[in-house]
Order: sequence, then structure tokens, then C-alpha cells
Amino acid sequence: NMSSRPTTSQLIFYGVTEFLTKKMEVHNSKMGCAQNPKTAFSGTLPVALTPKRYIKGLVKSFETSPGVAVVMLIYVERLLERMESQYREAGGLDPILFTSFNAHRIILTCFLVAQKYCEDRNYKLASIARAGGIEKTELIFLENEFLDFVDFDLFIKEDVFNNYVESAIVFSKHL
Repeated sequence: NMSSRPTTSQLIFYGVTEFLTKKMEVHNSKMGCAQNPKTAFSGTLPVALTPKRYIKGLVKSFETSPGVAVVMLIYVERLLERMESQYREAGGLDPILFTSFNAHRIILTCFLVAQKYCEDRNYKLASIARAGGIEKTELIFLENEFLDFVDFDLFIKEDVFNNYVESAIVFSKHL
């Protein structure tokens, strides 16, 4: 039955959301042995919702294309990398973990920036904040933090983007 085979879009969404969910689970398990430094993205309480469910809600609310989901993932990785290198430069030793304390704020911020960068139609920041469960003022603050960390470098080379798309598809097929 052909109709039951997932579309490329579905595979990409599935790969991206599962990857971030697995990454969070792995990082959560490291929290006991690493002092995860507090950043602007850290919440005081862990969020129970899996990244998969959280992203699914955002994608549904804003008719997100798979391309935006891939760009969001690239931005998540870029942010974590830059936060960690700045922390290292400041003498920090622990890794910056992607956990249930910060994952949702990081995802929401990267989702917002990816949406703005890729799409012609921009949703009101307030609606994205509401869908993500935080205040509009906090989202504006987090967006600025993100842009600072990545030095306003939002460009993604085509081959990098394509590699992420391929990886998402491969990853989803292995689940």
C-alpha cells in the first residue's frame, strides 16, 4: 500500500524531532555528573513535554515547512556550539547540555529565528511566544541572546542544509 509510506516531509519532521528528543534524553542523563551552567535559556523547572511533542505543536500552529524545521535544528546546534565555546573561553569546564531545563526555550527561539529567516509570512511574535508557553518579552530577550551568541550569522551553506536533510531522513528510517 503506497499511501501508508511516509512522505519525505514527514521523514524530515520525524528525524528532526526524534533527534532533538534523543539528544535531550542523553543530555538529561549526564546532568548528575556535569554542572550545566545557567544561561539565558535555562528555566528554573524542567519541562515534562518531549521536544517531539513541543515541536509538533509549533509546526501545527504555524504550518511550518520541513525546511524551517531543518534550519531550526541547525540553529540549535549552532547556538549550543557557540555557547559552549564562549563558556570555555571564559574558563568553564563543563559542557553546555541540552536538557529539559533549557531545550524548550532553545527550540522556541531557534524556531522563531528560522521561521523569520525562511518564510515570507511572519507570524506575530506574541503568537509564537504564546504557542511556546512563554511571555513575549522573554522571547524577544531570548531572540537577542541567540543573535548575540551566533554573531547574527544566520546564513546556512546549501551543502550543510542538504547534509542535515539527508541525516534527518536517514535518522528517521533507523528508528
